Amino acid sequence: MTTQDDKPLTGIRVIEFSQMVAAPSAAMMLADYGADVVKVEPPDGDNVRQLRSAVALDLPLSPIFIAYNRGKRLLRLDLRKPADLDNAKRLIAAADVMIEASLPGAMERLGLGPADVHAFNPRLVYGSVSGFGWSAGVRDKRGVDLIVQAESGIMAATGPLETPMKVGFTVVDAASGHAFCHALLAALFKRERSGRGAVVRVSLYDVALHLQAGPLVEYLMTGTQLPRNGNSAPLGAPADLLRCGEGAIVIAAYLPKHWQNLLHELNATELADDPRFRTPSDRITHRPALIAALEARLASASASTWEARFSAVGLLVGQVQDYAAVTRSPYALAAGAIAAAGDAYGVHNPALFDDQPRGALAPHRECAVEDIEWLNPNGK
Repeated sequence: MTTQDDKPLTGIRVIEFSQMVAAPSAAMMLADYGADVVKVEPPDGDNVRQLRSAVALDLPLSPIFIAYNRGKRLLRLDLRKPADLDNAKRLIAAADVMIEASLPGAMERLGLGPADVHAFNPRLVYGSVSGFGWSAGVRDKRGVDLIVQAESGIMAATGPLETPMKVGFTVVDAASGHAFCHALLAALFKRERSGRGAVVRVSLYDVALHLQAGPLVEYLMTGTQLPRNGNSAPLGAPADLLRCGEGAIVIAAYLPKHWQNLLHELNATELADDPRFRTPSDRITHRPALIAALEARLASASASTWEARFSAVGLLVGQVQDYAAVTRSPYALAAGAIAAAGDAYGVHNPALFDDQPRGALAPHRECAVEDIEWLNPNGK
């Protein structure tokens, strides 16, 4: 059985001053790797505690808060009060990593900016997250996931032809947590060689652009932005959502071998000689006609039947699953990806270690200043 001592960040102390999703997600992943994470909330708590969808209004705690704060100790301090600010500084002095996601300049006004804290803890890795960056022209631009999806081009590239759409969950926030976590890990690794701390900054906007590196480079090379493609992948065809007799599948069969296998299984080999579909570029150009021709054949059986048949011959195929199906999925179950976290649930860090089998997840724990051994006079 895995113990805390077996984890790669055992002994690393993290002090977190952040709210919402992106930075808390990174801190949670550090806790997954074994770090001792103390999250400092304002007196009224992290704002994300207040966020609930319509189906979760009656729950005592926000599922989003639970999802991104498991494995941490939670402490409330009012940094406007000298005693609480002093306790925050004592925690920072004993920490290896500090995470903050305040408006640019807010931590400096409290005396908790990078230069301030490095004066008394030069080995500290100081990590910051913002919406749009720290330069003079952008630092005051405020934004959450939805705003960044709009400003970064994600919405312009997503949805049906006639309507820009956001991704259906906070994709930029979640991706920013991963980017921020690996940046903090890289800074810790560098510290082991140099003995010095560092300042690490990640903006949601930069992450959103990096997620779109492929289409952005294509635009820069061609001067043309592709129209939105709905449920089709623009680089090949068929790579689409296709309706079946019951349900629907998504399939990626644009490589020559896959295209031939698909036509064989559909008993539609005549489509290979159709001038509209003869080459990969022909199939992209005539995608609506291609989808119609394939769906006419798929109407004879259900999505589950076609998925089994296509998978058996090596095609890339799947069904669109809702969360009820996902939680029962053999893929999620085989990975042990979803697990209990105290009285609630969580999703495991996607990184796998051979010597650390997955099990139950640690829930968050409320604590007080006197519960934190970092503040023991004997220190680290």
